[in-house]
Amino acid sequence: LWIGYHQFWREAHGGRPPKDPILEDTGTIECRDAVLAWDEIVHRPERDRPDPTRRVRHPVTGELVPDPEARLPYYEYVGARQAEWPKADFIVGNPPYMGEKRQRDVFGDGYVDALRAAYPDVSDSSDIVVYWWYRAAEEIAVGRTQRAGLITTNSLVQAKNRVVIENASRIGAAVCWAVADHPWIANEGAAVRVAITVIAHRPSSAVALYVNDEGVVVGRRSAARLNADLSASADVPSASAIPLQANAGLAWQGFKLVGDGFVLDANEALRLLAANPRHGDIIRPYRNGRDLAVRPRGVSVIDFGGRSEDAAREYPQLYDIVRDRVKPERDANPDRGRRTNWWRFGRTNENLRVSVSALPRYIATLEVSRHRFFTFLEENIAPDGALVVIASADPATLGVLSSQSHTHWAFAAGGRLGVGNDPRYNKTLCFDPFPFPAPNAPLRSRIADVAERLDAHRKAAIARDERVTMTGMYNVVEKLRSGEALTPKERAIHEIAACGVLRDLHDELDALVAEAYGWPWPMAKEEILERLVALHDERVEEEKRGIVRWLRPDYQIPRFGADLPAPPPELALVATAAATPVAAERRPWPKSAVEQLAALGTLVAQRRVTADEAAGSFTGARKELVVRHLETLALMGEVTVDAEGRYQAARKVA
Repeated sequence: LWIGYHQFWREAHGGRPPKDPILEDTGTIECRDAVLAWDEIVHRPERDRPDPTRRVRHPVTGELVPDPEARLPYYEYVGARQAEWPKADFIVGNPPYMGEKRQRDVFGDGYVDALRAAYPDVSDSSDIVVYWWYRAAEEIAVGRTQRAGLITTNSLVQAKNRVVIENASRIGAAVCWAVADHPWIANEGAAVRVAITVIAHRPSSAVALYVNDEGVVVGRRSAARLNADLSASADVPSASAIPLQANAGLAWQGFKLVGDGFVLDANEALRLLAANPRHGDIIRPYRNGRDLAVRPRGVSVIDFGGRSEDAAREYPQLYDIVRDRVKPERDANPDRGRRTNWWRFGRTNENLRVSVSALPRYIATLEVSRHRFFTFLEENIAPDGALVVIASADPATLGVLSSQSHTHWAFAAGGRLGVGNDPRYNKTLCFDPFPFPAPNAPLRSRIADVAERLDAHRKAAIARDERVTMTGMYNVVEKLRSGEALTPKERAIHEIAACGVLRDLHDELDALVAEAYGWPWPMAKEEILERLVALHDERVEEEKRGIVRWLRPDYQIPRFGADLPAPPPELALVATAAATPVAAERRPWPKSAVEQLAALGTLVAQRRVTADEAAGSFTGARKELVVRHLETLALMGEVTVDAEGRYQAARKVA
């Protein structure tokens, strides 16, 4: 309020500032913590933890590492509770921002534990600003306050924070006016994005405003109520909160290393591989967000997976590298498991490993990126935690994910993150609930063909010239669509990468995917989202009746389909069709006979197949050789064949 008064005074008095002081003592200003109260603060030495600040030199690497003797004190806030707020007709403010990941470093473990215990209805992953929003909404819900107007960072509408908006609406405090994404330029030049919300008691209607990067209003939409992401159109937040069984177990976050020392540059990796061929079991190519957005750096990573420490010691050179470069930092990690299992990644991600283990490739996208694109990576590549992995080698799936139908959904469901206001791909919200189309075989094949050409086109362009990056190509495509003039650098990328063809491939995919849904094309974003929300809700009801349109049925059904209800008899045919892959994933045919027998054994362990189906599951497999191998496995008692000529793994009797 005083800032506003100060600005008003300057505008009304020819730019002259008001008299000092800027903040006048009204007798009502209270200098205290606004959200937490306590009786006393007591040091609890037994709860002190290692200090992760890097301050001493490691005797081997010479790098700064945490001092093993340094501790962070734990202060208990005895009698912690929600701070009282004075009664007010209106609440206006710009609450402080502090992300969940930095709260303990800034406020201390004791304060954060006390704050979260005092506010059990606020998620532990919430930003600090949410506590102010929560309290303001409660004051309105109980009738102590008429309205509240708050300026917060636009992280308010991220999934982890917008729960407080949903809960407030249920108790009668709803947003009646909002700008979900507004630029905020500080005097220091730091650009952030804010959300502006007005909360009222059971408002009869609501308004959402939309502004451009200069803060000029470019749109206005009225609705009976606003969604939890402060939008006034399709309720993507509610739909994205309900996952579909059809997509279960396929999307995973990449590996959180929690230690830069796992990473090897290209020369060191080559030297270690040459020193001992067994190192190939552990050293893997590695990709992070920059590798996908710009171009691969050629680095590798030491990945012991879930191996025990004794098993890791069997690779002494690699074990010593990790012990010297990773362990000193892990020794100060507050997570006991990460301190104890320092030779492993922070997350070993066994689910991710299993889901891609039988695939020749998988799909990856950046978790945070201005442009939403998906690409294939080879199965042996270790994905960083900044990537989201889709465990599918199916090009038709890549095509649907790359279409506007999915990217519009992902932008609406995932929210935005950081100063750059870049969209975030939250796999739980963007992938798990997304309703994929169910095209016929010819249409699916056409989608797959265009997707393969799209992926090959981009990779060839990046390999062709170091000036070409994925981000650079999509910056050019964005300008081609808007008609904005290209810079000299962008013109060079356009010519080298044939960005016009890249745009054409996306246009072709968009139209084919719309056809797969049975929709007209083109369509406005709002209509696409409305149709996707409606289709999602239909699929939810289908799955309640046992009809699941699995994306990878051979992998998913044994793991996630056992407890599903059987579909009603009249819908059994639909359920069977939905659970049958139209285009099965084809794997490379191994070179040696031993590997071929093993590959066929793995295949029949997953599903019953005919000889033709088995041969069709591999690229380059000759049917007569496949038949001979299957007969050999049958003679060995490893497989059985039924009256219909279908092979399956033999049951073992204990």
